[in-house]
Amino acid sequence: MKQGVAARVKSKNIDEVERLAAAAVAKQQFISSAVDMGWRLALVVIIPVFLGTWLDNKYHTEPSYTLASLMIATAGAVWVVASTIKLIQSKKDKK
Repeated sequence: MKQGVAARVKSKNIDEVERLAAAAVAKQQFISSAVDMGWRLALVVIIPVFLGTWLDNKYHTEPSYTLASLMIATAGAVWVVASTIKLIQSKKDKK
């Protein structure tokens, strides 16, 4: 009888450790994806806007190039978010 109780307690402890390990892995993957998406969003938005502002100043066409680059940046941001979601889903499906 004592062996049965000990086996159940050991099994319960192993299940708890596995659950905690899975939670830690999920948290790490979430943080990694969020940081990656943040950098990609920053680059996709900042570079076109600075380029548009520079072109407007160079050719005295304010705000034409800035607005055009902002539209490009918006499309790029949508692409970054969509690709990050797709990547997370594909990692989740592999499990």
